[in-house]
Amino acid sequence: MANKSNGRFVHLIPILKKYKGYLWVGVSVTLVANSLMLIVPYLIKLAFDLVDNAHKSGLPLTESDQQLLLKYCLYMIGLSVVGGAFRFVMRRTIIWQSRKVEYDLRATLFKKWLALDNSYYDGSRTGEMMALATNDMEAVRMMVGPGIMHSFNASISTVVAICFMLTLSPTLTLATILPMSLLALSVNRLGSLVHKRFLVIQTHFAALTSQVQENMAGVRVIKAYRREDSETNSFGRMSKEYADLNLGMMRVYGLFHPMLFTIVGGVSLMVVYVGGQEVIAGTITLGTLVAFLGYLSWLVWPMMATGWVVSLYQRGMASLGRINKVLDAEPTVVDPGAEAGTEYQVSGKIEFKDLTFAYAKSKSGDAKPDNVLSNINLTIEPGTSLGITGPTGSGKSTLVSLIPRLYSAQPGMVFVDDRDVCDWPLEKLRGGVGFVPQETFLFSDTLEANINFSSRVQSEISTTEAARLAALDSEVESFPYKYETILGERGITLSGGQKQRTALARAIMKQPAILVLDDATSSVDTETEEKIFDSLEEVFPGRTSIVISHRVSSLKNCDLIIYLDKGQIVEQGNHDELLKLKGAYAGLYRLQLMEKELESM
Repeated sequence: MANKSNGRFVHLIPILKKYKGYLWVGVSVTLVANSLMLIVPYLIKLAFDLVDNAHKSGLPLTESDQQLLLKYCLYMIGLSVVGGAFRFVMRRTIIWQSRKVEYDLRATLFKKWLALDNSYYDGSRTGEMMALATNDMEAVRMMVGPGIMHSFNASISTVVAICFMLTLSPTLTLATILPMSLLALSVNRLGSLVHKRFLVIQTHFAALTSQVQENMAGVRVIKAYRREDSETNSFGRMSKEYADLNLGMMRVYGLFHPMLFTIVGGVSLMVVYVGGQEVIAGTITLGTLVAFLGYLSWLVWPMMATGWVVSLYQRGMASLGRINKVLDAEPTVVDPGAEAGTEYQVSGKIEFKDLTFAYAKSKSGDAKPDNVLSNINLTIEPGTSLGITGPTGSGKSTLVSLIPRLYSAQPGMVFVDDRDVCDWPLEKLRGGVGFVPQETFLFSDTLEANINFSSRVQSEISTTEAARLAALDSEVESFPYKYETILGERGITLSGGQKQRTALARAIMKQPAILVLDDATSSVDTETEEKIFDSLEEVFPGRTSIVISHRVSSLKNCDLIIYLDKGQIVEQGNHDELLKLKGAYAGLYRLQLMEKELESM
């Protein structure tokens, strides 16, 4: 069990050690604060005994007794003020520590997400990740902040109070502690129930968050198909289930607190009865009984806090376990790093040797269907252009994604500049590849920032020049704020063609040795596409270019064209050679010519 717990804290302990100074200060002032505050009931005993003795003697308080009574009152006020100040420092240090731990843990989680490769994201939902970064992170913070603070506070209060109680009356102390031990069983049972229920609640919250995220991202599709009512009902059912789960958790709390107060109330009544009998018998003084009841009241809060701390711990551990699953995840694409004294500069030669590739199984355990490459042998010389076409799902995008190791093939199958891509440092390899994927993603930032996103240093060309080469410049000039125009989420304020051309400009801005266009002009018309490729003639010379397209017009000027089908190269050659074969490529070309003629009629 201990090893299991240590394993759960493996990522948290280094962060806690970083801020251990705050924790030690907090614990120290907690000890001082509680010790000072727990002197107050003893001063009350002395004051009561002073007044009681005078009452028994039938004489009024003497002047010295009055001064002593005033001192007791001033001491109590002073101790309360100083104790309150120490309690402020306690909260100031431990809660501050928890916020810093939360900050570092969230940064560690975010960094880990960025380090994981595409295989991880194929089986992950955005809403679940958002839940980890918010609700789960807050649960961990509560465990290492208020949880630790109240644990020490309750422990120190209990120990100091019991020491004073034993001094006042060992008999009453034993009679008090034994019934209180019943709470240990109750708290243990509560902790088990809370842990199980909270884990289910957090999992359901992640699903609920995912549905909200997907609905907001796809709101235009929902409206287009008039599915508002259906999605609202679906969300309502999930939300109700989430509320029911939380109500179940509240029922556990609702059972615990009345039980706690019943035990504490019963113990208090017993102390009043037994202590009253001892006061009558003269075994203890009235002041002792009053002070004992004061210390007993100090034990009530630790008993109540124990249940809450256990709840915080169980919630925090459930959330930490979910976070650890991410932090323990290993990327399938491992960066080998750069060897000292080795020069890494991508020049553009690409080679596939007996390449066979299948996607790894997703988190759900299902393999990604049909996206498999088999026995691919191909060499692309530096500075030449390759065109790739073929049916949907034939492996075109998969093939080019192996070049920058977005997915990793087995060693000895993919080479860049005669070096296995598995031996390339990822920063150097990906730094030499400009990639325009099928699904364009733009950030909620200015148009200029999106275009410049790929360039870490000053580019050889300007933002406007990159936009011109992507046939975007004339449209940008019509925007009210030109390149300072703020794009909506995922670039929603732009048309599909404008988004693709912005992504193309971003790749051009990088000035890569290898430029990959994965169906990058599918959303633009034929005339604009021709304009783009005419402009790119200025970019392509000296660079290796790979163009994936279903339009033959985009590929016919490539030095080499391959036709993929079911993950295999079934035809290859230049445009004229493939037409002479009268195979699949030629059939696609004839079909597109007929479509063009029909459109012109």
